[in-house]
Amino acid sequence: MIDFFSRTVGPALLACGACMALTGPAFAQQIGAAAIARNEVRGSAPAREIVVGADVYRAETVRTGGDSQAKLVFLDDTNISLGPSSSIVLDRFVYAGDNSARAVSVNFAKGAFRFATGNSDKKAYELRTPIATIGVRGTVLDIRSEAGRTTVVLVEGAATVCARKPPPGKQRCRELTSPGDVAVVTASGASGAPAAPWSFAETCRNSIGELCGFTRFAQAQTTVAAGDVLCGR
Repeated sequence: MIDFFSRTVGPALLACGACMALTGPAFAQQIGAAAIARNEVRGSAPAREIVVGADVYRAETVRTGGDSQAKLVFLDDTNISLGPSSSIVLDRFVYAGDNSARAVSVNFAKGAFRFATGNSDKKAYELRTPIATIGVRGTVLDIRSEAGRTTVVLVEGAATVCARKPPPGKQRCRELTSPGDVAVVTASGASGAPAAPWSFAETCRNSIGELCGFTRFAQAQTTVAAGDVLCGR
C-alpha cells in the first residue's frame, strides 16, 4: 500500500504542488494593470517589481521608490497615479461585468496621488487615508497623505472629505464643489484652505514627457512609451 502511494499518488501530489507554486498569482483577483511604472515600483501579490502592462490584484499594496512614478488603471477605467515614495493599498474591487464595478475600495496610505473615477457609479467608491474618508461624485482629485495630515485638492467634479475620528465639536466634513477647492484633515478635524498648497501637477511637471491625461484599461495592458500619460484626465 505504501509502495503504491509512493509510486502513484505521491508524484501526482508533488506535481500538483509544483503547478500551484508556479501559478499562484493566477488565483488572485486581477483588478487592473500598470500603465506607467518608472524606476522602482513594487507590488505585494506576489512580492515583485511591477513593470508596464503588469497586472495588479485585489488586496495588493503598490509602492514607489524615490524618483519613481506609477499609474494604475482598473478594469472600469479608474485611474490612480502615484508620485515618488508613495504607497497605496488596493483593498477591494467587485467587478460588475459591464465595464463597471459594484465596489471599489482604496487606501492611500502614504505619498502623493491623482485619482480619476472610471465608469462605475460614484457611490461604488470608498477612498480612505489613515485619517480621512473621501466620497466622490464624478471626480478628479489630487491627494497627499502624510503622517497625521491629508490634503485633498479638487481638480474636477465634486467630493466630500471627512475626518475619520474628529474631536468632539470639531468639523467632521468639508464639501469640495469648485476646481481648486481644498480640504485639509488633521487630528483637529476637517478644514479648508484659501488656495491649494500643493497639487499633483507638480509631479507631472517634474517628470519626463507629457504625464497628464486619461488612460483606458485596454491601453494599460499594452506597452506604454516613456512619454505617455501619468496623471488623471
